[in-house]
Amino acid sequence: MRLIDLFTAPDRHLILFGGKGGVGKTSIAASASVFTAKRGKRTLIISSDPAHSLQDIFEQPHIGSGKVERVKGIDNLYALEIDPKEVLHDYQHYLDEYPEYKLLLGDNFESFPGSNEGFGLLNIIRMYRYENYDRVIVDTAPTGHTLRLLSFPDFMKTSMMRLIRLRHALGSFAGKIANFFRRKKKDGEMPEKDPVELLEKIRQWAIEAREWLIKPETCFIIVMIPELLSIFETQRLIKELQHYNIQIGGLIVNKLFPSKTDCEFCRAKRLVQDQNLQIIHQKFAQFHPCEIPFLTTEVHGLDILDKLSQFWLHV
Repeated sequence: MRLIDLFTAPDRHLILFGGKGGVGKTSIAASASVFTAKRGKRTLIISSDPAHSLQDIFEQPHIGSGKVERVKGIDNLYALEIDPKEVLHDYQHYLDEYPEYKLLLGDNFESFPGSNEGFGLLNIIRMYRYENYDRVIVDTAPTGHTLRLLSFPDFMKTSMMRLIRLRHALGSFAGKIANFFRRKKKDGEMPEKDPVELLEKIRQWAIEAREWLIKPETCFIIVMIPELLSIFETQRLIKELQHYNIQIGGLIVNKLFPSKTDCEFCRAKRLVQDQNLQIIHQKFAQFHPCEIPFLTTEVHGLDILDKLSQFWLHV
């Protein structure tokens, strides 16, 4: 599927943008959201990067509220900068119902490895599943964070299976530990829940996230720049995406210097970029690399974002 088809097709899509830090992921993801919204598709753009910048790129500070906000000046476009603490707080009551597991998981989910990325991913998937959006576009964190996000469902599923087996192996001893942490119930109160329920619930969450990441309607678009370090990091990211069977929807090469210019520095930079572009087109040909030039203006505001989308969607 061509990039233009991905953003104009009538069916729903969950689209994640990722790549090395500083390659322009946020700008391109935001431009994609403007493109789809202007074509009548109800669009939600989400930032899962801890260093949020959607409010800056849209020039609308209210977007940083931690809640879904309407982007002013355009119909059909909504934005959310995820607050990891708020997301984890939404799941805290599950842990509070089983206080004995705080010995293993800590007083809250924040202490569990990868929980910020993992529960953030679960939140994104649930918003896509249950909210009425035609496109959910995700501006992910730099590659390292993104790889933790992608690996979290498998990590969580495996961890919970181990804990379930441990809970069954401990048998009655685990029950005594549970009773130590729980208050004794008065007559007429509901019986205690089986502590395994929490572990099974978390395991099911992991399975849910994993299943939605590999659905045909979900894809990952890689953004890179024509530099060797970005090429190496893109190779690693592609390997991980393929390992998890996540569809790669395209590859965008950003920040190309002009090929014809009187600027000696620009010509020298473009010469190096051309050498790297040859490597990119050889290594990543199957993803149909799309090239975007360095813009002469800074990318912020709806007009510039709309202009940016024309470069890589070739409208």
